Amino acid sequence: MKFYYKNIKIYYKTKGKGQEDCPLLFLHGWEGSTKSFDYFFEKLSKHRFCVNVDFPPFGLSSMPKEELTLADYAEIIKKLIKNLNAKRVDIVAHSFGGRVAIFLASQTNNINKMLLTGCAGLKKRSMLKFFKVQKYRCLKFLSKINIYSKQKLLKYGSEEYKKLNPIMKKTFINIVNFNQISQLKKINVPTLLIWGTLDKETPFYFTKIFKKHIKDCEVIKFKNCSHFAYLEKPNLFLNILLSYFC
Repeated sequence: MKFYYKNIKIYYKTKGKGQEDCPLLFLHGWEGSTKSFDYFFEKLSKHRFCVNVDFPPFGLSSMPKEELTLADYAEIIKKLIKNLNAKRVDIVAHSFGGRVAIFLASQTNNINKMLLTGCAGLKKRSMLKFFKVQKYRCLKFLSKINIYSKQKLLKYGSEEYKKLNPIMKKTFINIVNFNQISQLKKINVPTLLIWGTLDKETPFYFTKIFKKHIKDCEVIKFKNCSHFAYLEKPNLFLNILLSYFC
């Protein structure tokens, strides 16, 4: 199935019966797709009406022709909810998908409850990272006045960032620079956090900040798991999903 947002094709699929006015919505992480949650989508669809969506430009959704913001991604999901004629939705989200879920939950009354795993939304910066950023900015300036090689400058960008096209680079910057801590304080829906203790992308200490600011928030830790804890312990994650949403 598909719909359009700002001339961007948005692909999604549905499966299951019952509670169509309150579907279970899966939101994947950056560079993921519907495939990221397919296993759980199939399993939960035996108990719930489920929806799995591709954020643009990933999966079968198309490439934007202009830069997007986190608000745009939230609007995409709002439009999807409207197209489904859903009154409310339950959300399962990973990483970037969690950013979108936080944005929605802080602004709308359409969210029933959420399960977020390895959720992004906070800025992390160690002192080492701080000095690396300062060095990069300095070298970038020097490259503009031809004192430092632009080719050498490229090695300081993240691999994730460097392989994006210009439009998605701007989109990526818009997203990672958006600190959502103020939005956490506006969330009033039950929120369950599933987190790998070895997560380096969204460190485990994030859970303390989430729990501090979200009124109804609980944490389940997956020991010795990374940012993709839900895929490293799929059976445990599935059992939690079934218990929480079914």
